[in-house]
Amino acid sequence: MVPHIIYGIIFVMLFFFTIFPTTEMESVGLTVNHLCSNYLSTETDFIMYHLKSTSVKLLIHSSMPFIYVIFIWLMAWANPEEVIMHSHASPLGETVWDMFCSGSGTLLLVAMVTVFYWAQDGWSNHPIAKQLQLLTNQTLPDWRSVATNINDEYRRDTKILIRSNAISTLVVTESWIIKTNMYVHNIIPQSEALLYAYKIDTKEVITDTLESAEFVNIGVKPQQQSRIKPFIIRINVIHIKDLRDRLQQPILVMPSVQFRTLTERFVEAFKEEVAQNPTVPSTYVPDEGDCCLACLQAQPDVKIVKYCLDVNAAGSVLSDSERCQPCGCRPLWCVGCLATWFASQQQRAERDTWLSKKTTCPMCRARFCVRDVCYLEGRLPQEVPQTEE
Repeated sequence: MVPHIIYGIIFVMLFFFTIFPTTEMESVGLTVNHLCSNYLSTETDFIMYHLKSTSVKLLIHSSMPFIYVIFIWLMAWANPEEVIMHSHASPLGETVWDMFCSGSGTLLLVAMVTVFYWAQDGWSNHPIAKQLQLLTNQTLPDWRSVATNINDEYRRDTKILIRSNAISTLVVTESWIIKTNMYVHNIIPQSEALLYAYKIDTKEVITDTLESAEFVNIGVKPQQQSRIKPFIIRINVIHIKDLRDRLQQPILVMPSVQFRTLTERFVEAFKEEVAQNPTVPSTYVPDEGDCCLACLQAQPDVKIVKYCLDVNAAGSVLSDSERCQPCGCRPLWCVGCLATWFASQQQRAERDTWLSKKTTCPMCRARFCVRDVCYLEGRLPQEVPQTEE
């Protein structure tokens, strides 16, 4: 049974990466769309390209179990001693294998019949064509005229493409919002769409390193009663500005949703940490007319004073080149600007450990960490309890 298990694992992995190709596979062209590019229309013919690509994907994905069955039969014929078939199988195993073989053949047959039905009458039976038929009006009397309008707008530089995941991409043209999926797409005119952001969640993503990213979930539904089905788009928050710039209607934001950049989130965490440090005596309080040197709006409310211990997380004494240093500068910065400076000096790949890192004073270049940043006496935010010295 060992060869069966090994072959099974290989085919499961092959099946998985056929459906969800990695970035590396896409870069070398190992995707269904690229391998079948001779059959598919040019991507500028957006609708016909996706009519064909969804059909090809359905056929290829449905054929994978049947290909596995054929492969096992060939291996059993070529190496009868290595691959054990019915003669040594238990009744239950034989029944399961026969059911799998029958099911894989039936699945492929159903997929072939489905694609044949979709292709009749110039693809008029395809789910995408049927959805376009729901979007017809006096100007666009049939689904082909709707498709032509979408194709024309897709060729323009005014469109935006935002990839949600390996199988879904958001396409926004001048008049249309389109979410491409595996087999069926969601399409709605911008003039009829109501978009509302209702949730933000964090997900670990792999780039050069493992990082966390914020994704916003946006519901899309028609403004009035319609046969168009509502759907959900999920994009990285870094794309939200580009999306807003291409939309005719504003995105309604629920009270629980806040769009914040990485720096903004770090500044908030930095302030919370600084609030736990001792305050600086009143002798350091700046004059009333002094302003933060960075923003020139807020008054300076923090000073760099060495309070940290010269040890690392393991309790070992740091070398002189790693220790924080005394800063002789008078209060020159507000806590928000100092936090922004601190973040700008860090490596993005180490974002999860920024609070434990160090940087230098913008003026005297003395090395400091978050434990060395102290609020001036009387400037500590009232809602944050002060830690006594």
